[in-house]
Amino acid sequence: MKKFIPLIAVVILFSTAGYGHYANKMDKDVVQGYYRQMLPQTDHFDPIDDRTAKAIGADGNLIAYLGVCSNVGYGGPMMVGTILEPTGAIKGVMILQHKETLSYINKITQAGYFRQYIKKRADDPLVLNYDLDRISGATLSSRAIAKSVQDVAHTVSVKEMKVTPKKAGIPWNIGLKEIAVALLFILSVFIPRFKQLTKYRMVFLALSIIILGFWLNRSLSMGHVSAMFLGYFPSPSENPIWYIVLAGALGPALFTGKNLYCTYVCPFCGLQEATHMISKVNIPIGKYLKWLWLVRETLLFLVLFWAFLFVNPSFSSYEPFGTIFGLNGSSYQWYLLFVILLTSFFFRRFWCTAFCPVGTFLDKVAFLGRKIRGIIGLSSAKKARKADVKIAKS
Repeated sequence: MKKFIPLIAVVILFSTAGYGHYANKMDKDVVQGYYRQMLPQTDHFDPIDDRTAKAIGADGNLIAYLGVCSNVGYGGPMMVGTILEPTGAIKGVMILQHKETLSYINKITQAGYFRQYIKKRADDPLVLNYDLDRISGATLSSRAIAKSVQDVAHTVSVKEMKVTPKKAGIPWNIGLKEIAVALLFILSVFIPRFKQLTKYRMVFLALSIIILGFWLNRSLSMGHVSAMFLGYFPSPSENPIWYIVLAGALGPALFTGKNLYCTYVCPFCGLQEATHMISKVNIPIGKYLKWLWLVRETLLFLVLFWAFLFVNPSFSSYEPFGTIFGLNGSSYQWYLLFVILLTSFFFRRFWCTAFCPVGTFLDKVAFLGRKIRGIIGLSSAKKARKADVKIAKS
């Protein structure tokens, strides 16, 4: 029975993902409810398409155009409502439903992000870093809002005003940040291959703490993993770092059979290693490893289960990465961070050993990579033996 547990877990997760997508599917009544929430004084709504409508007053005159659209932020889909004047000027933008960490939404609101939309026109490009400013520390969320507003505004521009929207023409966003992150992952593949370089592992982790941690705050999280399974992929040209981090962690694990990310790249691992080096106290936990690994397996299953059930990659994400590197989090996240760092003084990489779902997932990817390499190697060996037999017979 024990050997069937992983299979049962996978079946449950796939079933949960299917149910979650079905249960969270939006219908016409929900759309109408959003319209009413946005413009409660409206008499009725005449549809333009399934997500856009004309708001009509009691006198039969056009009050406004409005629409709802969903795009993927950091944690998952964000439902954004957009209201436009009859003249085509944007009147208001509001978040109707979201699955983001609340601190990101607060950061966007407090920074006055929504004010920049007022009086922009339906045919404007409405593209982040072109005619809209992003909010530092909440780039994915602000980009999702911009894309949602753009979809509604351009629908109104084309279908109602018969005006072709202007194009932004933004090239791929490849710069110093993207190059630095890519180099981190490339070097992490080569370091373990050369023994003379492995002694500089802590130096390399320190670089990762600076670059991937405090500078960019883009370490791999279960948000990446859950979003990948749920099919929530941001635009590659606008967010290449998202893909670099995901591919840089999964690729080496799959092709080398080793979890290199946790050992050489993870900035939070580097912080734990640093705190442990300060105390130089190492309480052995070898006899508890079996139970700690079971805790990690269970936590990974629960994180994916809740993410799939609510179609929300960040729903059950409890990692302290954003708290320490973004200096942003709820009170319980700060308490958790304090406990983890305090514990790491006495237990080397205790978070990694007992509680990290990302590390558990990458270990499984590495295990799958070893299995695939073994099958390919076995197949190649069989072919070689058959070739040898043919040569011997001839």
